[in-house]
Amino acid sequence: MSHVALYRNEIAASHALARAIPGPSRHVGGRDHDPAHAAATTATDATASRRIMRILVVSPDHVAQDALRTAFEGEGTEVLSASGAPGVVDMVARAQVDLVVCDQQLADDAGFVLLDAMHDRHPEVLTALLAAPGLSSAPHQAAEHGASDYLARPVEAQEAVAFLRRLGSMALVHEPAVPVPGVPQAVPMFRGMYGTTPVMGDVFRMISRVGRTDVTVLVTGESGTGKELVARALHDESGRRNKPFVALNCSALPSELVESELFGHTRGAFTGAVKDRGGLFEAAHGGTLFLDEIGDLGPLAQAKVLRALENGEVMRVGGTRSTHVDVRVVAATNRPLDDMVADGRFREDLLYRLKVISLALPPLRDRKDDIPLLANHFLHVFAERHRLPARAIGEDARELLMSYDWPGNVRELRNVIEGAIVMCDGAEIAVCDLPANLANSTPRMRMPLALLEQSADLPFVEARERALREFDRAFLTAALARNGGNIARTARALGLHRQSLQKLLARRDLRTGEVHREL
Repeated sequence: MSHVALYRNEIAASHALARAIPGPSRHVGGRDHDPAHAAATTATDATASRRIMRILVVSPDHVAQDALRTAFEGEGTEVLSASGAPGVVDMVARAQVDLVVCDQQLADDAGFVLLDAMHDRHPEVLTALLAAPGLSSAPHQAAEHGASDYLARPVEAQEAVAFLRRLGSMALVHEPAVPVPGVPQAVPMFRGMYGTTPVMGDVFRMISRVGRTDVTVLVTGESGTGKELVARALHDESGRRNKPFVALNCSALPSELVESELFGHTRGAFTGAVKDRGGLFEAAHGGTLFLDEIGDLGPLAQAKVLRALENGEVMRVGGTRSTHVDVRVVAATNRPLDDMVADGRFREDLLYRLKVISLALPPLRDRKDDIPLLANHFLHVFAERHRLPARAIGEDARELLMSYDWPGNVRELRNVIEGAIVMCDGAEIAVCDLPANLANSTPRMRMPLALLEQSADLPFVEARERALREFDRAFLTAALARNGGNIARTARALGLHRQSLQKLLARRDLRTGEVHREL
């Protein structure tokens, strides 16, 4: 007999259930729930969630099964149950399960084995860990085995409902909004960050998973990737969200002042210290302290930060008494801390203490599919800020944005779009509204290896003519892009007469409209 027991339907009937069947009506904000209102709410509410229709609870504990079933069914979901792991991986797809909650107390670590198998076989299905009572390592174990969240036993109804709603919000990362006629579609946004690429979905899920714990997080990534946004999102996801969020850029101050900023000082501790002053650790008590560019801390400050992390105590510069603080630390860096440890420039014990959880942000060149989304977001932001008409991004400009490597990442894109909307005179952002370095940096001028291979069997004269033709087309296209498609300006920049350039464009079958389509 199968280990799986359905609470409301037999397994055969469950196969025939359509996933699109709506759940029970909800009363939201004083209005009856309807699709149009839901979509409108989603467009303005970053915490809106996709409905999780069917949940499978895998646990030998029937009391826990019943508690979860009661809580989850109260939210309009269907609950299936299994007392053991055998057969679960194979039946998940057949039963069209959205979420698998796996009990840690299955025999022989079968729960963790099942989580790993689900992650490998069904990565689109959300998983969660039902943790043993009082288990402090549950967040780490859940993360290690690919689980999106965890729920502690004994199960409490309020916690179970909050848990389900968190997971529904996380499912929104990969679930496209269903368009509703007459209602603007929601912009994919998570805690102020925009992205639909898989790599950003992983970042959002990690923030949701880690945010509600108090573990120290080290955020790594190139300059401009949004490390402070991640730190703020971690704070907002946590139980400390109503407490202070305090940030310090450790590279923005001289090393002798960083220590005073972090830990405070007593009167007379140094020249200019005319009164006692608390530091940022004290200011962040109960909340989150974000230490950006942590790699720039000096040796003494590193030692004091380590003590604060280990003991929860800080001592003001010139002081003799320690003060207890309750602070969650999120640190960030774009420097290779492992190399700095090897060179003796950063404490190894501090590095290990900082990266209890390490969260790496991708550069923008690795998530280029997000560029149009980000660019349009910045267009709306800066049009409103500078009281300018709303603009669209022209096709030629969009392709140029997509071809650029963005060494400054999202920050550089943000600045480029702000400048472009100020410079734009037309209805659309054009190439001429973008900085010249974007066009100069694109790889259009590289001779494609495929072209050389295709020409290898041709006579030399014919192969050279083909190569010259492709060179001329690429060179002239890029030159026109730099000059906004203006023939006279392009001719002057290339040292050609206007008529000569026009003849060359005609000989290479380049017309103004075609040039703009190729940019």
